[in-house]
Amino acid sequence: MKRFILILVLLPLILISCNPAEIPAETTLPETTLPAETTEAIPEVLSISIAGADISEYTIIHNGSKSSIACANELKAAITEAVGCRLPVKSHTAKEGEREILVGKTNRAESAEVRGKFDRPNVYYSVEVVGEKLVVMGEGRATLEKLSKVLTEYFSSLSPAPTALEGTVISGDILDTVNKNKNSMWERAEGTDLRVFHWNMAAPYLDPNVTTPPVVYTDNVTRGEDIADMILQFLPDIITTNEFYASHNGNTVFFDAVMGELGEYYVCLDSPYDKGKPEAGADAISGKTINSNIIYRKDIGLEVISSAWRYSTQKTNTSSKNPMGFIYYHGSHTAVFSYKGQSFILSTAHYADSRSSSQWAKEQLAAIADAQSAFSSPLHVILTGDLYTGRTQSSPDSAYKYLVANGYVDSQQSAPLNGNQNRSHGTFHKIGTRETNRISEDFVWCKGELQPLAFKVLVNKISDDASDHYPVMADIKFN
Repeated sequence: MKRFILILVLLPLILISCNPAEIPAETTLPETTLPAETTEAIPEVLSISIAGADISEYTIIHNGSKSSIACANELKAAITEAVGCRLPVKSHTAKEGEREILVGKTNRAESAEVRGKFDRPNVYYSVEVVGEKLVVMGEGRATLEKLSKVLTEYFSSLSPAPTALEGTVISGDILDTVNKNKNSMWERAEGTDLRVFHWNMAAPYLDPNVTTPPVVYTDNVTRGEDIADMILQFLPDIITTNEFYASHNGNTVFFDAVMGELGEYYVCLDSPYDKGKPEAGADAISGKTINSNIIYRKDIGLEVISSAWRYSTQKTNTSSKNPMGFIYYHGSHTAVFSYKGQSFILSTAHYADSRSSSQWAKEQLAAIADAQSAFSSPLHVILTGDLYTGRTQSSPDSAYKYLVANGYVDSQQSAPLNGNQNRSHGTFHKIGTRETNRISEDFVWCKGELQPLAFKVLVNKISDDASDHYPVMADIKFN
């Protein structure tokens, strides 16, 4: 009761203190006590459309190569981060749909349309809308790795607003990694008629006598795709090879991986020009795998007149398992080509053992003489291969001196442009390391009215890891 009486006594005092008449007219309450009315801006949601359809309706399509699959998955992650939808990723072997994002050289017509704009899709790339499809065109690990980064940056840079992809969205190249200066030789020397590329690729086997990195004998798909990627960056007209077999002890994976990427090239003995007559002019042995291949572009006018594979009679390396010795890889592959109104001979070989290199040089020149015998006038000759012979060998009968004595010119020594600025740059190295000071075993020789304009030992991360030999390349002019 006393508490109730106290409240009644205080109440009039409270009412008197809150009487507005007691507040001076000029007094205003602080603004902070009267907050302004505000409305929070709702951020605009990022949406992306392709040919009028939301990107969420699309499927990402790759061509099955490891680099294409990796790029497709990176693109999926970038789109998921940008708009929150997770697109399905499928191979181009899947049934074609209307709304697709095509990554790499797929079998879709839209991919071929964009790819046809570039002579080197392994150097240049483009992202374009064609019809209802988004074509992400680039080939090989180097180009698609860069394109993955460019696409990720592109999608992350989009402002929250509707974005319509149309026309050419992105285009560029990897010339910053290939190196634009003239010594890189990514551009042909002025006056070049023929670009010849040679590589001992290292057969896919585990050699217990040497330290062979697992990539050489386990992951042949990746290694093959990387090798083809590097070749296509320079786009040679003719490729010659050693230790590159259609089937090596039953292993066809490596060969198929390389040739699967080199889609515009023929293996000479399988070309339509000489099928059915691969033994013309030489003693090719049926049922043997070919160590030294000649591969050429089918779309520039090169025509094969004749072609033959010859095994050596020279044996080497005896063992308890093979007391009679065996032919260690050696053989020569010789072809006669017609090009730009001229005929020339190209021959490649693998000498393999310095003890017999001069003998094998004689056998290779004999095979070239067989090819020449069908013609009344001398033909120009290009000779390539892992010749296992050094310029510094003092032996008077070394293969190097034998070839020089027979009129052959070493492109590395004579070409005005040496891409390495080193006339003795080595080609043989330990796999997985950068070595440049070991012996030069790999050559491009010329004979006749042929002028080497440029020569380079191609040294980069791919060639460090893919083989124990660096590839070599020469630009040659027909005088």
